[in-house]
Amino acid sequence: MTILQVQDVGFRYSAQWVLKDISFDVGKGEIIGIIGPNGSGKTTLLKLLDGILFPQEGDVRIQGTSIRRIKRQVLARLVAVVPQETYMIFPFRVAEVVLMGRSPHLGRLVFEGKRDYQIAINAMEKTDIISFADRKVHQLSGGERQRVWIARALAQEPQIILLDESTAFLDIRHQVGFFELIKSINKQEGLTVIVVTHDINLAAQYVDRIILLREGKIYEMGEPEKVITESNIAHIYETGVLVDKNPVSGRPRVTLLGSHPPEGGSRLKSGAAPQL
Repeated sequence: MTILQVQDVGFRYSAQWVLKDISFDVGKGEIIGIIGPNGSGKTTLLKLLDGILFPQEGDVRIQGTSIRRIKRQVLARLVAVVPQETYMIFPFRVAEVVLMGRSPHLGRLVFEGKRDYQIAINAMEKTDIISFADRKVHQLSGGERQRVWIARALAQEPQIILLDESTAFLDIRHQVGFFELIKSINKQEGLTVIVVTHDINLAAQYVDRIILLREGKIYEMGEPEKVITESNIAHIYETGVLVDKNPVSGRPRVTLLGSHPPEGGSRLKSGAAPQL
């Protein structure tokens, strides 16, 4: 079942097109990864999917309806966003931040009810933050804060969650924990997840399909094995790489070789260079 359709989308901020001829469908319950170098249009595409921006060409449709025709409050019940980082001016408690996710479901001057509180509690339990629900958000570690933003997104009860480089400031342990959590929620809830990331290896391990962008166009799209190849990655990122299989998962694994691969090809012994 298709939940999201991007149809011949083009977008420009001024004279130059940032995105052009972008088309793809997303099935309900899929995890889609969007990768590409800086300036390839990843964040702009995510803003179009969230209705922050509207395309000058083509259309974005959610459950068959043009995003232009969906009121903002209704759209917030369908799509939730987990950003890189959210700064809170006021010292809100974790429970208060998660409860903010219920706002799209409330009318003007309507306060949260028993059901809203229970949904917020359930979201905190799923993300394992219930133990520090009364702590101030600014007192938390980066990994803990990211779980708070996921819980707030879950409290919206969306159909789609958009992740905008949400692991950018996390260490390796918290990056893996973040993706494990997203994968678990995806399986349990059947949520559709679209994640923009610079971490090619993490994307390869956790997503169903990958969209590789180059200069505002889709260069390649498909399962990780199809998209993450030595020729694709080396060409798009202009650096030498080795792509082999992760010995545990069997998924593609990228090792960075540098801008100038050794003579005779891009092959290196396993473990001889840092991984992307």
